[in-house]
Amino acid sequence: MFKKRKTTISFEGNEIRTVTIRGKNIIGWQTRSLPPDQMNRGLIHDPQAVSAEIRAALKELKGSRKNVISSVSGSRSVHRIMKIPIIPEKLLKETIERKARQEFAIPIEDMDLSWKIITKRDNHMILYALAVPKVMIDNQVQALKGAGIRTRVLDIKPLALSRITDRETSLIVNLEDHSMSVIILVNNVPMLIRNIPLDSGDLTGEAKTDLLGQELARTTKYYNESHKQSRLPDDTPVYVTGSLFSSGNVDSRLEKSPALVERLSIRTPYPMKPPVTKFNLPKNFPLLGYATNLGLAVKN
Repeated sequence: MFKKRKTTISFEGNEIRTVTIRGKNIIGWQTRSLPPDQMNRGLIHDPQAVSAEIRAALKELKGSRKNVISSVSGSRSVHRIMKIPIIPEKLLKETIERKARQEFAIPIEDMDLSWKIITKRDNHMILYALAVPKVMIDNQVQALKGAGIRTRVLDIKPLALSRITDRETSLIVNLEDHSMSVIILVNNVPMLIRNIPLDSGDLTGEAKTDLLGQELARTTKYYNESHKQSRLPDDTPVYVTGSLFSSGNVDSRLEKSPALVERLSIRTPYPMKPPVTKFNLPKNFPLLGYATNLGLAVKN
């Protein structure tokens, strides 16, 4: 029996990163760069040009157009853990939208709002809410449609990255040329997400790594001070992702990653780990740069 093919596409900065998978095997991958006026910080400005690049990538990789999962950049998105009373289902949407207007301090009308109920107890429920700018989603759907892809599933980068761990409580860091992220995952729920643009193209990889180390320290300190009864354990692992930590011959073993990983490791007390995946990886697969794609591939 033929194993089902799957294609994952992540939009990162001004790059389109595509991975093709058959069963549990990675069979192809490719990164295509675009000029900033066509795509920048994951926001597509020219859907037609992006469609052409996606078509070219799928043709070279022989990727599936029927089974595609893609991610929206976490840039300009807003995340919250919210608490609301248990209410009838018919009132849930209106109540969450009203709560989001209060907490997000942004025009909800310009955002695509989604949520997931985490738990219900006593007379209230805890839910995870996510607001993504509609223009990001609309332009991406248009670009995918132009490439012959009927969009069925869209994800957001931080949530995709939250699936490359094997611990319910963990830290995830991501470092790219023009952005960095810190995610705190507790009981498999992203409790805190920090997405920070890196506008200065003059910064070296070492300088960007130092900034990430500082942000990791700030974010974990804030979380621990806000959750004094449930602080992050000292052995909470930091899963390292992002193209700046990767190289042409990096495999899944963290000890073979570039010196930037070592530079970050001495700036945090938490142990460093590579992404965890169930897929069989080719020896030369740049795991850290395609971690988002692998997180997309296991989305339900």
